[in-house]
Amino acid sequence: MTRERRTELAQVVALLLLAAWFRWRVVLEVPPGLEMDPLIEAQIAEQVLDGDWRPFYEAGQGREALYHYWLAIWLATLDKQVFTLRMASTFLSLLGLAAGYVLTRRLLGPAVALVGLAGGAISFWTVFAARSGLRSTILPPLAALAGYFFWRGISGSTSHCSAASHPQLATRSSQSAIRSPQFFLIYSGLCLGLSFYAYTAARVLPAVFGFFVLYLLAFHRHWLRDRWKGLALGAGIAVLVTLPLLTYLHAHPEADEFEFMDFDRPLAALEAGDPEPALRTSLATLGMFTFQGDPLIFDNIPGRPVFEPLGGMLFLIGVAIAVRRFRQPAYAFTLLWLLVGLVPGMLSQPAPNFYRTVVTQVVAFAFPGIAAVEAWHWLRRRWPQRSARLALFGGAILLLGLNLAWSLGYFTIWPTVEGVPFFWQTTLTEMARYLDRSPDTSPVALCTGLTYEHDPWWRPAWQSMDYLLHRSDLSLRYYDCADTMVFLDGPARYAFPDATGVDALAQFPAYRHFLATANIGLEFLPGGPGIIVHSERTPALSHLAQVAADAAVAWAPETGAADRPARVPINFGDQVEFLGYDLAASSLNPGASFDLVTYWRVTAGLPPQLSQFTHVLNAGGAIITQQDRLALTSASLRARDVFAQAHHLTLPGDLAEGEYPLTIGLYTPDGTRLPITQAGQPRGDRLWLRPIVVEK
Repeated sequence: MTRERRTELAQVVALLLLAAWFRWRVVLEVPPGLEMDPLIEAQIAEQVLDGDWRPFYEAGQGREALYHYWLAIWLATLDKQVFTLRMASTFLSLLGLAAGYVLTRRLLGPAVALVGLAGGAISFWTVFAARSGLRSTILPPLAALAGYFFWRGISGSTSHCSAASHPQLATRSSQSAIRSPQFFLIYSGLCLGLSFYAYTAARVLPAVFGFFVLYLLAFHRHWLRDRWKGLALGAGIAVLVTLPLLTYLHAHPEADEFEFMDFDRPLAALEAGDPEPALRTSLATLGMFTFQGDPLIFDNIPGRPVFEPLGGMLFLIGVAIAVRRFRQPAYAFTLLWLLVGLVPGMLSQPAPNFYRTVVTQVVAFAFPGIAAVEAWHWLRRRWPQRSARLALFGGAILLLGLNLAWSLGYFTIWPTVEGVPFFWQTTLTEMARYLDRSPDTSPVALCTGLTYEHDPWWRPAWQSMDYLLHRSDLSLRYYDCADTMVFLDGPARYAFPDATGVDALAQFPAYRHFLATANIGLEFLPGGPGIIVHSERTPALSHLAQVAADAAVAWAPETGAADRPARVPINFGDQVEFLGYDLAASSLNPGASFDLVTYWRVTAGLPPQLSQFTHVLNAGGAIITQQDRLALTSASLRARDVFAQAHHLTLPGDLAEGEYPLTIGLYTPDGTRLPITQAGQPRGDRLWLRPIVVEK
C-alpha cells in the first residue's frame, strides 16, 4: 500500500469515527423520546420474530420488509429498548457513508469522495435519520452499492484473453471471473432489487441506470460494447429479486397508501392534468440544499436547508461544474442520480421533504467536493505550492467548522422546537426513566393522551412503554385524564407526565375531584414536567357510595323487564360492573350541552379496545345525539380497578319539548356489545338512565 493510499485510508477512518460520534453521542437524549415511525418499525420487527415473514407490511401506511428483518436481528440479539432501535439504524447509516464513499471515489476520485464523506458524516440530514431509528437508513448503502457495481461493470475493461488458449492463466481467470464487468452488473442488479425492499423512494432508482444507458447511447456508445449481456442479466436479476414484492403489491394494492395525509396530491393533480402543485413542490425540492429546508419538525429544524451558506454555495458551484462537464460520463451519472432521486419529493407534499429524497444522499455531498477540488486545482495553478496547501487546509477547516456548527443545532435547537417534545413523547420517556429508577413497586395509573387504540397511526402509550420502560415488575394502567379517571384498589401511584405544577395538575378531573383530598404527597420529577401523586386508598370510594344511592337505572324495553327494578352494581359480560352515574342537569333547552359521568368497576380481564356508547333517543328509538368514547387502555386494567368516563353531548337545536331516553352500553371493536345480566338473568345490552327533559 502506497503512502498516499495509507493517508487516504486514515482520513476515511477518522471521518467515519467522527460520523459514529455524531450518531452515538448522547444517543438516548436526542431525539428526546420515541416517535411513531421507529415504534412501528419495531412492531413489524416483532412480527418478523414471531414468524410473520412477507415482502411488505401494511402497518404505518405500508412498509417494505428489509429494514424490519435487519431490526429483528438486533432485537433478538439485544433487547426491546430504544437503544436497540437506534443502534440498528446508526450502523446502517455508517455503512451508507462507506458505500457512498466507495462509489464517489470510483466516479470522481478520492479527493471529491473525502469531501463528500466529511459532509455526510456530520450533516443533520443523515444524522437525524440514523439517530431516530428510521428505516430510510437502509436505502443509501444498497443504492450506493448498486451504483458502484453498475459503474464497475459499465466502465471496466473486458479481457479478451482466452483461458483455453493460455492454460497458465486458467486458474487466475477462474478466480477473477466474479470480478468481470458482467458479474459486476449482476451484483448491481441484485443490490437494485434488494433496494426495492428498503424504502418506497427506491422505486425511482432503475430510472437512474436506464437514463444513463440512454445517455451512453447518445454520447459514448462504445462504452456499451460487450455490455448488453451483462446489462440484461443485471436487469433480469433485479426483476427476479423484486418479483415477490411486485406480486404482493399487485394482490394487495390497498397496502401501499400513497394518499395518506394527502401526501400524493401533486402527483394526483398532475395525473388529472393540473401541473401547478407538482411545479410548486418541484421548485421547493430543488431548493432544499441551499434555500429552504424540510418544513416538518419530524425531519428537520423547520426550514433549514441541507447545507449551511458556504456549503450551499459550493454545492451550486459543483452542480454547475458537473453540468458543464456533462459529456464526461462520471459527471452525467452523478447529475442524473441527483435529479432522479429528487423526484419522490417533487411529486409529493409538503416539500421539500428530506425523508422521501433519501436516494440523493448517496451523491449530494459529492457536489461540494467537486467545487472544492476545482478550487484546489485553481489555486495550484496560480499560487506557490505552500500557499496553496495552507489555503486548502484553512478552507477545509473553515468548511468543516461551519458544518459542525450547523449540525450541532440538532442537539441544542431541534429538541426545543415547538411540537418536538409532543411527537417524540418526551414527558412519557422521562416518566419511564423515573419509574425505572424508583425502588417503589406499587401499581401506577398513568395519565396520557395516547390511549386510543383504533387510530391507524398513533400507537397507545403502552406500546411505547414496551421500549421505554426496562423493568417488568410494575403494573401500569393507561388512561386519558382529560375526561377519564382510573382509580386503583389500595396503595398506588398516579402519574401525570405533562403536569408542570399543582395548578396544571388541578386541570385534570381525577386530581381535582378525588386525588387532591386523598393523596399523601406529591413527587415532582427532576429537570422537567411530571408529577407523581401517592395515595394509600382508592380515592373514589366515598363518592361511589353516593352515585350508587342516586342511580336511577332501568332495563331496556326490548328485555321485557322494563317494569322490574334495576339496581347497581349491574354486571356487563362478567367483566365489569356499572356502579352509577353523575348527570348534573337533565332538564335542558334545545341545543344545550350536558355532561354524563359513568362509574365502573372491573371484575375480570377486559377485552382490548373496549368502548362505551352514550345515546340520546327520540320516541321512535332513533339516535338524535351520541358520543362513543372510553379513553383508556382497557386491557391494562385489573380486577377491582375503578374507572369513570365523562361524555359530553349536545342536543339538536330543533328538538321539541318532551322526554328523551338516555342509554349507555359497552362494546368491543367488532361492534359486539357486552351482555348485561342480573342474578344470572339476561337483561339485554344497554341500560336506560334518567331521561333528558327538553323544555323551551
